Amino acid sequence: MTLRHRLTRQAAWAIVGLVLGFGVLSWVVTAAHLYAVSRAQALVAAAAAAQPSPGPAHVPRYRFAGDPAVWLQVGGQVVRSPNARSTAPPALGFHHLLGPRPAVVVASHRAGRVAVVSWPLAADLDVMRDLLLVLALLGLVSGGVGWWLARWATGRMLAPVDRMTHAVEAMVSGGGATRLPEWPTVGDAPDEFSRLSHVFNTLLAAIAAQAEREREMLREVAHEIRTPLQVLRGNLDVMAAASDGEAEGDAMRLESLDQSRQVIDRLARVVGDVLTVERMRGGRAATGERVSLGAIVEQAAPDAAALAPALAIAVEATPPADVRATAWTVERALWAILDNAIKYTQVGGITLAVVEDETRAGIRVADTGPGIPPDEQPRVFDRFYRGRAGRHEPGSGLGLAMARALVEYDGGAVTLASGPAQGTTVTLWWPRWDGN
Repeated sequence: MTLRHRLTRQAAWAIVGLVLGFGVLSWVVTAAHLYAVSRAQALVAAAAAAQPSPGPAHVPRYRFAGDPAVWLQVGGQVVRSPNARSTAPPALGFHHLLGPRPAVVVASHRAGRVAVVSWPLAADLDVMRDLLLVLALLGLVSGGVGWWLARWATGRMLAPVDRMTHAVEAMVSGGGATRLPEWPTVGDAPDEFSRLSHVFNTLLAAIAAQAEREREMLREVAHEIRTPLQVLRGNLDVMAAASDGEAEGDAMRLESLDQSRQVIDRLARVVGDVLTVERMRGGRAATGERVSLGAIVEQAAPDAAALAPALAIAVEATPPADVRATAWTVERALWAILDNAIKYTQVGGITLAVVEDETRAGIRVADTGPGIPPDEQPRVFDRFYRGRAGRHEPGSGLGLAMARALVEYDGGAVTLASGPAQGTTVTLWWPRWDGN
């Protein structure tokens, strides 16, 4: 059963139920009113008949069977109207709705007199039966009209859903993602379909951006792998062309083998870095361990000095800062930043320091390199992105992206401060160790 059919049926039943409920209430109120009026009239008639009079007892001379019947008892004598039965109703003060002659029976006492009036309800019951018939017909008509109105209302209400469904089906069949029309709002607050279309368009934009990032990554990976493969192909051609048994040919083969090993190492690093970034992106470590940032900085500084003997590697006073993280991700992230700093720092040096704030602790890496222009800073952490100053340097452009992915995997963050001719400062932050 479709949503349209369910909504139509529920709305139609609601309309019919409302009409029937109102009809029943109207019938009950009308019946109570007619009965109250009849009882009041019977009481007036009984009170009038029971009034003392100097002459003989007088009762209304109702002659028709449908007229009220009056019994009047004066002392031991009972008189009655011509249309009354020989005996008074046995249950004085009660109304009788069942039987061939439904009536309201009331009694009144005045100065030794008892007057009993049986007020007929046949005419009132005829009105109630007619009203019941009218209400039944009204219920049937309201059912048909309610179904049609519910069908029309649900059709108008679900029209945006139909248009959205057709738009999505067109996207699926056409293979492209386009924005959905956003429905106008009523007043200041957008309605549900306006919010839904806005959220859907936001989702489409996010999917399109993600697809574009994936295409860019594939292009960059293909670019990074194509050059090493060309080098490998050239080395294989050189090795195949070299003459066996000649010193020059043996030297060419050895040189080609050495270059091939370097190319393979580079390919392995690129593939490993890509896998690391993709594995860490969007994930979170289930648990963390206690990691001392001061100890990691003290271990990394001598190794960095050995890799770049021409640079001054300095370590500022390191407080005993412990964070909740994973030791190997902290080390990998720090070395990704250090490799980048060493690559772009030609003169001067690099300073390592452990920094803290109220809830976090981190490692700050500051270099004296050329700095990063402001227009490039928003993209330096993207995969394979290489600024104008680094396009002629060796590397794959994955260092900063991998550092951020590793830090965020442990619930941390990366901040950057840089400017042309001012060097670059990158700070890796992790949550403090809370002892739990």
